[in-house]
This record gives sequence, structure tokens and C-alpha cells, in this order.
Amino acid sequence: MKRAAILTAFDPEIHKGGIETFILSLREILSGQGIDVDIHYVYPACTLPVKDFPIRSLRSIIPETATGCFMMGRAFTAIERNYDLVVSNNFYGMGYLSPVVKSIAVYHSTHAGYADALKGIVDKKHYRLLKYIFGYSGDWLGGRGKKKIAVSRRVAHELGEYYKFKDIEVINHATDTDFFKKIEGVAGLRKKWDVPPDAFIGLFAGRWEPGKGIDILAEVIEKEKDILWLLAIGPSECNMDGHRNTRIIKNADRTAMRELYSISDFMLFPSYYEGFGLVIIEAMACKLPVICTSAGVAEDLAEMNDLKTLILPSVDRQNLITEICRRIAFLRSSGDGRLRIVDTGRKVVESRYDMDSWTKKIIEIFSP
Repeated sequence: MKRAAILTAFDPEIHKGGIETFILSLREILSGQGIDVDIHYVYPACTLPVKDFPIRSLRSIIPETATGCFMMGRAFTAIERNYDLVVSNNFYGMGYLSPVVKSIAVYHSTHAGYADALKGIVDKKHYRLLKYIFGYSGDWLGGRGKKKIAVSRRVAHELGEYYKFKDIEVINHATDTDFFKKIEGVAGLRKKWDVPPDAFIGLFAGRWEPGKGIDILAEVIEKEKDILWLLAIGPSECNMDGHRNTRIIKNADRTAMRELYSISDFMLFPSYYEGFGLVIIEAMACKLPVICTSAGVAEDLAEMNDLKTLILPSVDRQNLITEICRRIAFLRSSGDGRLRIVDTGRKVVESRYDMDSWTKKIIEIFSP
């Protein structure tokens, strides 16, 4: 039996995010092809015996996530010949430097691009860590000697722009449209989630961190006090807990997310940066209109007439908040316009981001 290894930072059975969703889907596909898959991760406890980062003077400067991934990669080198295929994600494979077996680096974002998107929003120290440690060092080392896959056109462009990578293949993320579809008759679901039947509901889904535009979101929440906001923030902490018009939802699994997409009236996703933005197409598959910045997959969606209505322009903060409120008002008042948007959104996901096409591409490229 052929064997594959996936190198990542977090146990995907515990930590839930876009990369972890990708890893579990990839494992399922490879296993279905008769390939035995091992996932090696750093947290919560490294799956490989690792040594301490050797340069003591840098241990207090370089974040533990980076040194942990580097040393796991070094440890993996000792067993790489046990595998026919090695897949790493972003900088997580940065210590696996000179592969001798088929190796693929999947880029779900670029940290240099992420840093520049947050310049002036995060402090200078955080900016430098993102751009130079996780980006120019981590992302660059992670791609050394490996075939490079980007999850969107934007990420592919950034890999060339920042790291001078060439021959990058784009494989957009996909979602299971048989699973992610609107649940009809949501009165019972609203009761389950303790949501008033007549509430107008705005949904946010993502980590509660600066890159997701939480400063923008918080201000909109303050302005739109008659909206009930459901904040599905994974494991992160959120300073909006206790607000009269917010509900914090932690660690929602895919079944819970499908229910939240179905009971909501719209999703707001004001991210400063996205490599792809998987929740956007999940929501669209559930016929939920998404107000979002032109980040990740939204850059492609902005080319479509019906969908570009809800994609926000590149304007300053106050004008952006005004534009968000205008789009919320539009969704409340325009029944026909809303219907066109959600119908088009569902069709676009089915045709462009369906799991069957994605699976065929994965099998073609990732098979040992």
C-alpha cells in the first residue's frame, strides 16, 4: 500500500479552520484511493520526536509556532522515505527542506500578503513577524523543492510577487453542495438556537482576530442595534460577549454551521485579507447572501453581475461601514434582488466550487 504524510501545525480533529477542513478532505480522498495517510502536527503535542530549536539566541525572537514547525520538519526528514507523497501547508513544512520523495506545498494564503493587508492595523512588531518570519522565511522555506499549489488566483499572484515562485497551479477550494444547502422551514431551528422567530439575523463566521475585519464588524454591530448578530468564532475569544444584540457561538462544527447559515438573513465578512474564504461559498451554497470585502474568492465573484452587488468597494473605514449598512438595508427591502443573488450564488458554487470537480483535480495532482 502506498503511503502519504501531511505536515501541519494543528491536529485537524481538534482545531477547526480552513486548512484543517482541507486536510481532512484530502485524507478522505487519498484514503479512498487506497493510500494510507498519516497526519503529523505540532499542537497540542507533536506527533514526532523533536529537538529544541538549535539557535538559542533566536528562541525568544522567533515565535514558538515557527520554531515548532521547523523542528518537526527536520524530524520528519528522518522518516520521509517511508512515504510516497508528502503534503505540507503554508509554512508548516518549513523544516522539511530538501525532499527526496514527491512533495507538494499547498498555500492557503501568503503571510507577506497578509502582513501588508494589515499594515497600520497591527503593531509594527506583529507586522514584521508576519511578513519576515512567517512570510519571507516560513512560506519561502515551506515551498523549497516542492510543487506549489495555491487555493486562489490571488494567492498564486502573491506567491510570485513576494517569493518569486514560478509554475504555481491554482486549485480553488470546494464545498459539498449536497451537505451545505439551505434547510427549509427554519422555525424549529430558530427555536433550537433560541432565536426569536421574527429576528433579522446577521452572521459572522471566522476567528475573532484583526485580519477578519473585526474592528469594522464591531462598529457595524453598534450601528445596527436592531439586528441579532450570531458570531461563530471557533475557539477564539471575543470582546463582544454580553452585548444585548450579539450571541457568541464557539467551535461550531459543519452541521451547526449549516444550521446557522440556514437561520440567518445575511452574512457579513469584512475581512482585510483572505487566501480563499471557504465560509463564503458554504454560505452561498446555503442560499445565504454574503456582504464581503473583495478578498480571496470574492475577487472572482466580483466579476459576476448579480453577486458583485454585495461585494464592498475599496474605500476608507467610515465609507466602508456606510457601504455595509446600505447593503444590509438593500437585503431587508429588496425581495426580488435578494432572490436573484441567492439563486445565482447557489448556481455559481455548484458549477465552480463543487466537490466532484475538486476531487478529480486532487486525485490527478496528489496521487503518488
